[in-house]
Amino acid sequence: MKGIFSPGRVAVIGVSAKPENLGRNIMLNLIDFGFDGVAYPVGPNGGAITTRRIYKSLADIPDAIDLAVIFVPARFVPQVMEDCGQKGIKRAIIETAGFSEYNDEGKNIEDQVVAIAEKYGIRFIGPNCIGVINMENGFCVPFPRLTPFIRKGEVSIISQSGGVGLSIMNHMAAEGIGLNKFASVGNMLNISAEDLLEYYIEDEGTRTIFIYLEGIRDGRRLMDLAKRSPKPILVMKSNIGELGQSVAASHTASLSSDDRVVDTAFRQSGITRVHDVTTLSHYMKTLLLPALNNKRLAIISRSGGHAIVAADACETVGFELAEFPESFIRDIEKHFRASVIKLTNPLDLGDLFDLDVYYNIVEQTLAQENVDGVAFLHTSVARTERGPTRDLIARLDALSRKFNKPVAVYVSANSAEISGLRQELDFPIFTHIVEMFRALKLDYDHSQAMADVVLEEESPAPIVDKADVQQLIENAAAENRDLLLNEAMDVLECYRIPTVRGLAASSAEEAGSAADSLGYPVAMKVISEHISHKSDAGGVQLNLRDRDGVIAAFHDMNTRIRTAFPDAKLDGVMVQPMAIGGRELILGGRQDNQFGPVILVGMGGIFVEIFEQASMRIGPVSRKDAMAMIEELNGAQILMGARGQKRFDIDAIADAIVHLSQLLTDFPQIRELDVNPLRIFHEGNGCLALDARIIL
Repeated sequence: MKGIFSPGRVAVIGVSAKPENLGRNIMLNLIDFGFDGVAYPVGPNGGAITTRRIYKSLADIPDAIDLAVIFVPARFVPQVMEDCGQKGIKRAIIETAGFSEYNDEGKNIEDQVVAIAEKYGIRFIGPNCIGVINMENGFCVPFPRLTPFIRKGEVSIISQSGGVGLSIMNHMAAEGIGLNKFASVGNMLNISAEDLLEYYIEDEGTRTIFIYLEGIRDGRRLMDLAKRSPKPILVMKSNIGELGQSVAASHTASLSSDDRVVDTAFRQSGITRVHDVTTLSHYMKTLLLPALNNKRLAIISRSGGHAIVAADACETVGFELAEFPESFIRDIEKHFRASVIKLTNPLDLGDLFDLDVYYNIVEQTLAQENVDGVAFLHTSVARTERGPTRDLIARLDALSRKFNKPVAVYVSANSAEISGLRQELDFPIFTHIVEMFRALKLDYDHSQAMADVVLEEESPAPIVDKADVQQLIENAAAENRDLLLNEAMDVLECYRIPTVRGLAASSAEEAGSAADSLGYPVAMKVISEHISHKSDAGGVQLNLRDRDGVIAAFHDMNTRIRTAFPDAKLDGVMVQPMAIGGRELILGGRQDNQFGPVILVGMGGIFVEIFEQASMRIGPVSRKDAMAMIEELNGAQILMGARGQKRFDIDAIADAIVHLSQLLTDFPQIRELDVNPLRIFHEGNGCLALDARIIL
């Protein structure tokens, strides 16, 4: 990846001397941004651009080339890539559009480009992108004509949309946030967003990473990289859609929409998701500051009115005002000309006009052990203060780093002064008090999330019967069907998830005999590969108390199901002893195309989709994560024994979550799995799966 961002010699292919030529723009961007390497324009008509010769072919260039920027019509790209290979070029950026995103012929051209790249070992970004920027060496090759509109900084960007990427950079420039590197990835035929993320994590110039995604190629790798990253990763994910344009086959599928899975994966791996540019800029600003590790703030304001607004905002977002010791207050009072303001937190500096004194007060405040961060509110009251204000903010930046505590700065001034300060200072400046405190809350939340993300906890692998499960799945797959109810229950038993053991019966008499042997009361459930939700189809009968009742229920069930589902294949019934007492949960999982096994636990049994009470994780799930999933449920207090009630068997639920997670990890052939309901009993009495559905 370093060869993409820091080439020594670059060939820009598709350049002409015509003013409207976009390849020409690329050359001019390299010149204006001060590229510290050598750039060779290449175009079939030759000529010159800014006194530089335009070579008619790559072969005409006498020197070795590190990277080619390609911007020619799509049909010519395969030949250009062949020329690159023969020239020994190992890196390329293909900005041309008109490939698979356009039509089938474009897909054919893509296939040729990929084959040629593999033949010569060329790594490339694109196609259908706007290129790369590296502010450290002036390597700027987007085809839109740019001027050095943004300062060098510590934020690096990966964007699946060139236009969105440019708009984010424009917003950063307006807010005074510096850029380090930018990459528009386009169709990602070779170099992916995950490849670039891995490079940014290692890159010394990058401190904060922002990614704009429209789709996710390798969710597992994205999560693994994020978990290892010491740097904050912000992601804006668009193209949000619910799972399944058709009706979901299981409760789990309907509860775990694609976007909920994305949210879960990001949260689980320490990625901070943002949904709008304003929040993004807040994060970018506050992440330039040291982390806010606790909630105790000091507010220092030049204006008493601003101090009150700030105190309200501080309380609204959930922060605390640090208590100042009396000795500290006495020291501060020495700076005042008259004792007309009662000092507390917020500190109202309205009686002071010396900006050096402001600095000293902030320094003394940061030195207090019970102060975790400072909100500094400054009103610029005279044109003569512009220079001193700039110097004060620069010194506050140094103080913040010295004490490793954030100093968030609000400035009230005219727009020209604010813009000037942002251009001159590499330090975040806020112009709205409430937004500043929201930004500090984002900083605090991020520091807490990063602290919670650890490497995968090693949980002891459950002792399971994988071979028996494999055989059950193979048998069902050979008959082109999903697992039947009795088979699904067997799978759970193989993975040490306790079930209500039952007996299968194919006739009313067999059902009666099964009930006699199990003991009354019993439940009876239809076994059919064609019926997903048995209770909705009339396929569940409960509390059957004698043989006659079982036989009558069998005939009634068959009649109603045959009427409602005349084409359904019925494989008999499952007769089970009734499970008495306890509470009902749902436990389930499915395979996500990007992230793999998704595990879900929820309250509510048959009403779970109405209440939408579910907690989710990407598998495999550790025991620690399983306990956290339970604690996240709104009904968790009931399970834990609220108001003197008996506690339910939380350990048994956690075991079931971990074991089901292992099942889905071991057998990706299982597309969806419901354990619904999972009956949970009081502490020490475990849990029982009463019903299960496994879809291959």
